[in-house]
Amino acid sequence: MPSAQRLTPQYTIEDYEQWQGDWELWDGTPVSMSPSPSKRHQRTAKRLLYMLEHALGEQTDCQCEVFYEIDWRVKDDTVLRPDLLIECEPADTKWVESTPTLVVEILSPGTAKNDQFYKRGRYAQYGVGYYLIVDPIAESIESLHLIDGQYQPIDPTKLKLGEGCSISLDTSAIWS
Repeated sequence: MPSAQRLTPQYTIEDYEQWQGDWELWDGTPVSMSPSPSKRHQRTAKRLLYMLEHALGEQTDCQCEVFYEIDWRVKDDTVLRPDLLIECEPADTKWVESTPTLVVEILSPGTAKNDQFYKRGRYAQYGVGYYLIVDPIAESIESLHLIDGQYQPIDPTKLKLGEGCSISLDTSAIWS
C-alpha cells in the first residue's frame, strides 16, 4: 500500500489578516511569534529604535524611515515582521511593501534559530541590504551586509543606507 502524502495547507495574506495573535506567514505557512518579547528584548529594541531614529534625523537628504514591529508584505503568501526595519523608498501604504534597506532582529530564546537561519536566508533572498542580529543576553550584534547575494560581516558603526544617507551607530550605548 503506497504511503499517503501529507498535505500542508497553504495560506495567503487574506487568511493572515483574519488571525488573532502574533504571527508571520512564511511561504504560505503560519509561524507563531509567541510568547511576547521579554523586558530585556523590549529595552534593547527601544534603545535601537531611538539610536536609528536619531541617526536618520541627522541626515538632511535622507528619505529613510525606521519602523518597529510592522508587517513587511513580501508577496501574496509571505509576511515578515522584523523587530525593526528601515525603509528608504517612502510610500503611502499601510504596510511595508518594498524591500527594507536594513532589518534588525533581536534574539529571544524561543525564536533565535528562526532569526539566525531561516530569516537570514529569506532576508538575503529578498535583497535586504543590511541585517543586524542582536543578542541582548550576550550583549552582541552580528552586523551583516548583503554582497553578491550572501551576507558578509561588517563593522556596524558605519552603514551606507542609500544615496545621501549614511548612519553611524555607537552600539555600546545599547547595553548601558
